[in-house]
Amino acid sequence: MKKSLILISIVLFTVFSVSAQTLVSKKGIPILPQKGDFAIGVAATPFLDFFGNIAKINSGSAFSSSAAFNALTPNVIYGKYFLTDNMAVRGKIRIGKNSTTKTQSDVIKSNLTVPTTPEYVEDKWTHSTTDIVLSAGLEKRRGYGRLQGFYGAEATISLQGGSKDSYEYGNAITKDFTSPARHDFGSNNYGGGAWVTESSTGTLFGIGVGAFVGVEYFFAPKMSVGGEFGWGIGINQGSNVSGSTEKIVEGWDGTAVKSVTIPGSKTSSFNIDTKQTGGNIFLLFHF
Repeated sequence: MKKSLILISIVLFTVFSVSAQTLVSKKGIPILPQKGDFAIGVAATPFLDFFGNIAKINSGSAFSSSAAFNALTPNVIYGKYFLTDNMAVRGKIRIGKNSTTKTQSDVIKSNLTVPTTPEYVEDKWTHSTTDIVLSAGLEKRRGYGRLQGFYGAEATISLQGGSKDSYEYGNAITKDFTSPARHDFGSNNYGGGAWVTESSTGTLFGIGVGAFVGVEYFFAPKMSVGGEFGWGIGINQGSNVSGSTEKIVEGWDGTAVKSVTIPGSKTSSFNIDTKQTGGNIFLLFHF
């Protein structure tokens, strides 16, 4: 009898120890991430906006504030791989390339003699932007139950804010037509008979390293919501910033067509600061 009680005690102790270490749902599904799990994260702000609009809390506006709990930058894919139950490698990636073309087809064609029925040519404007963010880091975790804290370090490389505008004109500038008909898209008429053929603005290249600390709560098995703060060192090298634009302009100089490049400004910076990334809370899904 005594041996049986000892055996039962050992079994109960083992069961309660395992239960304390492994948090599971009512269906027996582990709630917290485990070694070998992957995770994908997205910014939670759009979801908060959606439900806030349904509940009429934010009256159609976004939940955004520079003082909010910061975490994930919008449009960035956020991923993790767990090396152990309490340690993961993590990374962020954004490779954005957008291009928009607008065509104006009712520009009167330049002619030496004006015909009874005018002919038309086409002017075209192409606007493109580039945003690239790459980062990698190591994260460690600790916590009690569904509430988990994490901390670690990461390095980041980014190329953000770059834009380019290209203009193509159906009517060329010639000695016979030094000021031909061209469509004004709003930023291509330089004045005085000169027209912009290409412009670029806002490119900012940056590298940085830093530490981060955050918290997340697992509201369902393998699903969590959280946010983080960071502190880091960054070096940024920019060209054509603060609205300054480099332009290539063409026009008639009295004897021939001439193209001139008008440079924009450049800047560089070194900073040590807490990271402010737009006040976004993140959602994480583990599998």
